[in-house]
Amino acid sequence: MGGGGGDGGAAAAQQQEAERQAQIKAATDAINATFNGSGRDALYADQRGAVYDLNKMEVDRQATEAERTNRFGLARAGLLGGSAQVDSVADINRRTNEGLMRAGGIADQASADLRTADEQARANLISLAQSGIDTGTAASQALNSLKVNNANASSARAGATVGGLFNDLGQAYLMNQANAGRSAANANPNQQQWYGVSSPSKTYGGTVSR
Repeated sequence: MGGGGGDGGAAAAQQQEAERQAQIKAATDAINATFNGSGRDALYADQRGAVYDLNKMEVDRQATEAERTNRFGLARAGLLGGSAQVDSVADINRRTNEGLMRAGGIADQASADLRTADEQARANLISLAQSGIDTGTAASQALNSLKVNNANASSARAGATVGGLFNDLGQAYLMNQANAGRSAANANPNQQQWYGVSSPSKTYGGTVSR
């Protein structure tokens, strides 16, 4: 009879463990269903698109300002139409393309950060499910985690983070041209003044009638 009682205790323990495992599975299924059914893939794509557009607008704004500043600077120095303009425009284009690539990287990272936050939240909740939380609690906490991640992700759309792309462009080419002109003047001591590409001695090769 004592053996029968022991068997009954083992059966009861097995039943309790089976119920515990069933509850864990139900909670885990509820968590996965909440995450899988929340349209997160579309949200990751939206996050990337929003962050990219925000930073691209900033790149375009900076590029437009750099082009205007560069053009006025070249005009004031009499360097329009020369190699300085060609080089500076090429540099602006290069920096703009680098800025767009940077914007793409920032957008990719923003999307990846949101996905990582979701997966971390899912893993944490599944771990919590091992403690025996019920399906209702599991689903509720999963939804709350998604809301928190959404709120955190919105901060990435609060402002552009592409940084300054043309901060050191300002007078770079003008200074290079000036230095080149000084070097040329030093190499030719008979030349009394350097006028850059707009040297009056080179503007007209014909005769002047009075």
